[in-house]
Amino acid sequence: MSGPAERDGQETALAAASYLRALKHYGVDAFYGVAGTDFPSIVEAFSASGGTAADMPEPVTVPHENLAASMAHGHAMVTGRAQAVMVHVSVGTANTVCGALNASRDYVPMLLSAGRTPVTEKGRHGTRSRHPHWAQEMFDQAAMLREAVKWDYELRFPEQSVDAVRRAMEVAHAAPAGPVYLSLPREVLGMQAPDPGELPPMGTLSRPGADPAAIAQIAAMIRSARHPVIVTSHFGADPAAVPVLAELAERWALPVVGNSARRAFLPGDHPMHLGFSPDGQYAEADLIIALDCEVPWMPAMIIPKAAANLVQIGMDPLAEGYPMRSYPAVLSLTADSKLALTALGAELGVPDNAAQALVTARRERLAAQRKRDRARWAADGAVAELTPASASAALHRALPKDAIITNEYPLRPEQCPPASPGSYFGLSPVGGLGWGLGAALGVKKAMPDRTVVSVLGDGAYMFNNPTACHFVAEANELPVLAVIFNNGCWGAVRNSTLAMHGQGAAAAGGGRLLADLRPQPDYEKVIEAHRGLGLRATSVSELDAALEQGLKAVANGQQTLINVLCDY
Repeated sequence: MSGPAERDGQETALAAASYLRALKHYGVDAFYGVAGTDFPSIVEAFSASGGTAADMPEPVTVPHENLAASMAHGHAMVTGRAQAVMVHVSVGTANTVCGALNASRDYVPMLLSAGRTPVTEKGRHGTRSRHPHWAQEMFDQAAMLREAVKWDYELRFPEQSVDAVRRAMEVAHAAPAGPVYLSLPREVLGMQAPDPGELPPMGTLSRPGADPAAIAQIAAMIRSARHPVIVTSHFGADPAAVPVLAELAERWALPVVGNSARRAFLPGDHPMHLGFSPDGQYAEADLIIALDCEVPWMPAMIIPKAAANLVQIGMDPLAEGYPMRSYPAVLSLTADSKLALTALGAELGVPDNAAQALVTARRERLAAQRKRDRARWAADGAVAELTPASASAALHRALPKDAIITNEYPLRPEQCPPASPGSYFGLSPVGGLGWGLGAALGVKKAMPDRTVVSVLGDGAYMFNNPTACHFVAEANELPVLAVIFNNGCWGAVRNSTLAMHGQGAAAAGGGRLLADLRPQPDYEKVIEAHRGLGLRATSVSELDAALEQGLKAVANGQQTLINVLCDY
């Protein structure tokens, strides 16, 4: 049976249908599916509903698991709500591990699910009927991604469908947020169970507040510090927290810097936005506040004088999922950043006479430093040849104010600073390549009226499974602008080689061995196979023209790619 039926006089429903209705009820808008032989009952449930049922999420056909996870990641980044991914049994699960790691280290909620090879060999509806059904079974399918998820479970009985989804969504959204995993045996999805009827609410999940004693201690340290510094990596994941930081930093002249920042932590024109590297501030610092920051500095490269005066604030201030992380702190405050900063602002108030002299002197120092830094960044971005800096400056000139950027490595935020909260998203610190274009498509799915731009290295573009990405963009009318900074190599690999063996044999070849991506394909031709617009730029003037043309095309509904050839 495909729809509700009667069993002993009671209404019943297909387990797959109950599962999909529970997803929608608990906040899932899109079901990103990479289908296999475990999907028949999911297909039946969607089909029986007409495919557009208001009580089910929208089904989105995705031809690669990494793309599905990246789209769900992007969708959740801008909505705050976990989206659903379903892949094919063990082999599909294997292809989602990278996406699960990205979401885990980025604190992004996601419901990853996979079918399970039929348990039975005969005698049940949905039993094994294909040769791979034997080979695909594993003793512990979830084991390969258990370290990357907060919770995993296997659906045992059809009547558990709603409870399993509610439990998964509760855990995914509980602080700190992250991905969860649910495996769905084919026989169970195809069973009938009592129709669950009206579903219970999930309820409110509160965020941890700030310990008043810890807030008082931090406030006292700020009042007495000559040069306190706030360093962050992922603050701004909650856009509503950014104005709270902006007000506090302005009032107390607190410099805020990013360290591999992957969110817009302050508006680019804020007077206390001191850039994207903390090293310059650490020379003066006597107090460091790591706000949503896993790695405040790299001990092999620098140990700040203020390392002994480290304060950590965030949902996960100790980065507890990291096996080794050695940053002894005076105080580590587990709290929602917005709540912590609000409490800290109330505790600090306005600078009194004793603190005013320190604050005024610090404000003057920072204004002079900020002016010098921005003059240097502007000069770097104004060079005639195409470089990452000049290409980033060109993007900054061209993009509308409402643009949302996903950056998989090459964009230089100094030349293209995020304008507003929620306008910039960088790759997860775990560095699982193949994220940026899929994440941009997920953002566009969630916010179809916004201009969405994906900036990628050429190596990252290949990792993104381009034909899968462009297929989904065309099939779902998701016009995204992809900009490839094409240097014909994996820069991170080359740079790491030269950093370790700059005087060795590898340096003679420029460190390109195992990093060389030449001969470079004409990437702009790939998108043309999907009826998209492909453009090429070899100079700043060509890039300016390509961006103007590309943004018009995207506004008119055509996905666009610009292949920017720049040597770096």
